[in-house]
Amino acid sequence: MTLRGGLRDVVRHDDDGSPPAPPDDGPRATAATRARRWWPIAVGVVAVLAVTQATLATRDRSHLSRIQARPGVAHTTDAAVTEKWRRDVPGSIELAQSATVVDGRWVGAAVAADGTQTLQAIDPETGATTWSTVLAGPEPAPTGALLPTPTCGLDRPTGTASDSPALLCLVLAGYATPGGSASSTSPEPSSARIVVVDPATGAVTAERAAAPSSVLAVDAEVAYVAEVTADGFGLVTATDPRTGASRWTFRTPQPLQVTPGQPLHVRLSAADGRVLMGSKQGPAWLLSSDGSVEREITDVAGAALVAPRAGVLALQTWSGSSSPHLNVLASDSGSTAGPTIQGDVVTPTIDDGSAPGLIFTGGSHLTAWDAASGAERWSVSVSSAARNLVLLDGRLYQSTEIGLRALDATSGALLWQKRVLIPAGSSHLPTVVSDGRAVFLLETASTRRLVAFDPTDGSRMWASMLPEDTTDLAVLGGRIVALQRSYFHGDAVSALG
Repeated sequence: MTLRGGLRDVVRHDDDGSPPAPPDDGPRATAATRARRWWPIAVGVVAVLAVTQATLATRDRSHLSRIQARPGVAHTTDAAVTEKWRRDVPGSIELAQSATVVDGRWVGAAVAADGTQTLQAIDPETGATTWSTVLAGPEPAPTGALLPTPTCGLDRPTGTASDSPALLCLVLAGYATPGGSASSTSPEPSSARIVVVDPATGAVTAERAAAPSSVLAVDAEVAYVAEVTADGFGLVTATDPRTGASRWTFRTPQPLQVTPGQPLHVRLSAADGRVLMGSKQGPAWLLSSDGSVEREITDVAGAALVAPRAGVLALQTWSGSSSPHLNVLASDSGSTAGPTIQGDVVTPTIDDGSAPGLIFTGGSHLTAWDAASGAERWSVSVSSAARNLVLLDGRLYQSTEIGLRALDATSGALLWQKRVLIPAGSSHLPTVVSDGRAVFLLETASTRRLVAFDPTDGSRMWASMLPEDTTDLAVLGGRIVALQRSYFHGDAVSALG
């Protein structure tokens, strides 16, 4: 059929039932065609970017979760942080600093003004005491000094689902000052007990007598008890934490040394299956997990087992006024050969495992050492003794007399330094804490504020007001706590959140 204008009807033999193509209108049609061709690609690019961003966000969350699972790291903290609760009873700071986190509860020892010794469990959400167990009653005679808190250690069996954790506490009592009240020596106990407590309820499940000179250390499901014998030798016994059954004993081959005019004390520390015991001011013996002697340490004024990094064990010794020496111990207890490093070890309060193979010492310089060879890697001067370090993502964060600085952990290079208002001439530098996203420091010159810094460049993220009597910070069970020491108003602890 011929249509008007000379056009003819055309029958398409490849018609598949799809709608007819629009007429070709020149450039506009070409642009539309291109748009139709490219929009699936644009959608694909957007989808890929979205997936990539989601993957990176998931990776960042996973990384933050791993950091916050490490000891000493706080839960996520933001600018809305405020005081959740406050405890101002005597011994609150000592309880917080000695507390062990067991099944979400803060369990720690405290000593009241009258000498009463207690073990308490604190609800971290409210600050309420969930249980309190008296370990020793008031001291009948005034001592003129604050008594030490009981030494407690957690026994948490591994590989046995039926056994629950238990707390072992060495309780010293019956204090008296040798030589009378006019003497300059510290009060000494006349009795001692080892008390086993259920941390869930506070119930005493067992107790046994110990020598008044006893010292307690709990490690790897073993309770080590050291004492001074009647003839002045040192004796350490490895015992079952729950029953007190003896596994082995070691007696020093010579009497313990003592400073003239001072009581005779024994030194004890245990870590990773090794035990160190000896005189407070003289020789010591390093023992393996079966009680055999690995090394006798002589010509020293003191010795201790320390863990400069996770998975690294070292023997630190002092000789007179010289700098301490640090001897890295091999993981195999059959061999104690290892490099010797000079300096007072500084263990990072937070350690994410970055900068592996390095250990740090403080003093007039902050120094990094190769743990395998003992070679010095780098050293930077510090005006105040380095005591508090935080190691995250290859950076060392340290408080200074003017604020906060970040160093490259592998080279010691200064990455950034920021000023924080701290009273001039302060002998105590504030403690650095972190939640893995920010680094926090207490500002104290005018008002008390918690200041958050970006870990990468040190820029201030935010600052939040704290109680006016705050003197330092700590982290317990993932929560930042503000410590308040006051001669006039007494000590207190505030939980932030």
